[in-house]
Amino acid sequence: MKRSQQDSLFEEAYEVIKVLEAHGYEAYLVGGCVRDALLDRPVHDVDIATSAEPARVASLFERVIPTGLQHGTVTVVRHGYTFEVTTFRSEAGYSDYRRPSEVHYIQDLSEDLRRRDYTMNAIAMDRYGQLHDPFHGAADLEHGWIRAVGQAEERYAEDALRMLRGIRFASVLRMRLAKSVWRGIMAKKTLLRHIAMERVCDELWKLTAGPDPAKGWSMLVRSGVLRHTKEPLRIYGREDGPAWLPVYGALGRVDTPEQRLAAVAIGLGATAEAAAQDAKALRLSKAEQDAIVSVLSAFARLEAAAHAYRPAVSSGRAAQGELAPMRLAVAQALLAYGENAVRGALACSRALAEAAAPCAAKREARAGMRAALGQDVSVLPSYQHEGMHVLYEHASAWIDAMPAKSLAQLKLSGKDLLAVTTRQGGPWVRACLEHVWLKTAEGLLLNEAELLLQEAEQWLRAHHGA
Repeated sequence: MKRSQQDSLFEEAYEVIKVLEAHGYEAYLVGGCVRDALLDRPVHDVDIATSAEPARVASLFERVIPTGLQHGTVTVVRHGYTFEVTTFRSEAGYSDYRRPSEVHYIQDLSEDLRRRDYTMNAIAMDRYGQLHDPFHGAADLEHGWIRAVGQAEERYAEDALRMLRGIRFASVLRMRLAKSVWRGIMAKKTLLRHIAMERVCDELWKLTAGPDPAKGWSMLVRSGVLRHTKEPLRIYGREDGPAWLPVYGALGRVDTPEQRLAAVAIGLGATAEAAAQDAKALRLSKAEQDAIVSVLSAFARLEAAAHAYRPAVSSGRAAQGELAPMRLAVAQALLAYGENAVRGALACSRALAEAAAPCAAKREARAGMRAALGQDVSVLPSYQHEGMHVLYEHASAWIDAMPAKSLAQLKLSGKDLLAVTTRQGGPWVRACLEHVWLKTAEGLLLNEAELLLQEAEQWLRAHHGA
């Protein structure tokens, strides 16, 4: 039977341990690889803890990389795999609330495990599969609890990022935070201001991309921890309130982390500009920023059309004539922001509307009370507007029916236009192509070269007399 990639990874790790043991040193698998193996989750990286000091580790292997000598770590490269091998150590002096300023090499595995964040990450395993678990992390894993090693407040004062890691673990692993962990987060959350935004982003992204983002986001919001980041998050750090409830329900209804972050912004009524500020503060990549902001921009275009929609009172279903402005708005949004952005905007807003639906009875009851008090009850979130529901019903079909979903798919090019006129190239070329494309997108013109050119010539005569 062919060995799996994971089997090969562990076998090579055991070979590294054998070499260390053959020279009189202790060595164990530690941390996330042991945790994930016990949870029967895929393991992609293996870390090794040893009693050998870094210089000695480096001398025992042919290929090593001095990746973290100041913290006792060297990377051993073996048969295409890399293993971070770290000397047993104790730590002190966390002056920046992230990394220790003092590291002391020790010979005691239990003391090395004591410096770790959570009991489930403080488990070591030898090459025979025997666990060394002084803080009962395996039992916590079995019962679904995330507990700190020692006092949670002390662990968070050492490294404030551990608070976000705990919430992320609870969400991704679908476990529960122990009360002591939650109290520690509430007591030390202001320390997050010391943590680089890149590290905050990494944890937030993994949580949002995980299998239960609603659980993670509800803990982030209830704790208020994101209100204390080094740079303000004006959307994602928003305080708890009723607007968050549909957001939680929507997160699991859209697929990508970009769309999920866009859904949060739409659900909280944020603008594309505000989303851009938060995405930049989080140090998201340009592609990730563009993906989020384009969804918000497309939603704003669709939202404006939805609010302008006025159905005929007598008709049961909207007539095609009534829908023409909506169809044009969808086409214009597609032209401006692209198909992915428009479909993403529809998916996010529809997910929010669906998530809000179970709360309708409670909302109506509250509206009745507010009406009795003379308060305005007409204001609904934009994603629940009647016009948006028309878009949910029709927009995807309109997009599917478009013969060309971008200018690049149009069977007419700028060169074709320049060939039928004496005018020099300029902004008019794109304006003409956009006019022709919109005609195809509205279903008024086939994507056939001859017909497109005829329409373009008419546009040229009307606008430039040539």
